Amino acid sequence: MKYLLTLTLFLTVFTATAQKKLIKSLDTITTAEQAEKFIENKKSRNNKIIIFNEEKHQSKLAKALLNTSVGSTEVVKSEFDTTVYKVIEKDNQRHYRLSYVYLDGNKLDAETIVKYKNEILQSYEEGIRFDDLAKKYSMDKNAIRGGDSGWLKEGNLPIEVETEAFNLEHKVGQIYTVRIPEPQAYFVILKTHRIKKIKEIKVLKVVD
Repeated sequence: MKYLLTLTLFLTVFTATAQKKLIKSLDTITTAEQAEKFIENKKSRNNKIIIFNEEKHQSKLAKALLNTSVGSTEVVKSEFDTTVYKVIEKDNQRHYRLSYVYLDGNKLDAETIVKYKNEILQSYEEGIRFDDLAKKYSMDKNAIRGGDSGWLKEGNLPIEVETEAFNLEHKVGQIYTVRIPEPQAYFVILKTHRIKKIKEIKVLKVVD
């Protein structure tokens, strides 16, 4: 019994010391570049940089990290290991959200695209739900979600689409089209949300 108590005490002290040492080793990491170098040197698949977005991530951990400042750490212990999360970047970026039908001009001829585009516009005017039209016509993987893009920041969709997404002349509920010559792509787009600034953080995750 005495041996077990001694062993338990030793493991507790050892774990606490190792945890402090790990957190201290992260003190010098203040940029994403330094975090990437740290991960490269550690050579562990468990260590990574992850991004938390206040719209997409609603877990207790994500909320806690989003409410801390850059440089802050959160420690999560399990039966087998300890994970440290360190916030290395934090910003508020413009995001847009819309629903769209994508028609691939490399797979459909021009006549078929015009036919589908007109059918979509007419059906929407007649009261057919846009998500149903997206599920029927869209050639993008988000068709299963009714064409919903989710919240996106610049750089996720073609620049022609994003230029119109940030165009304040388009009102919520308005439908419009965008044609991209190269590669041959056609979008029928429904503006579903106003532009929004969303808090986002970049976090270094280290498992010990």
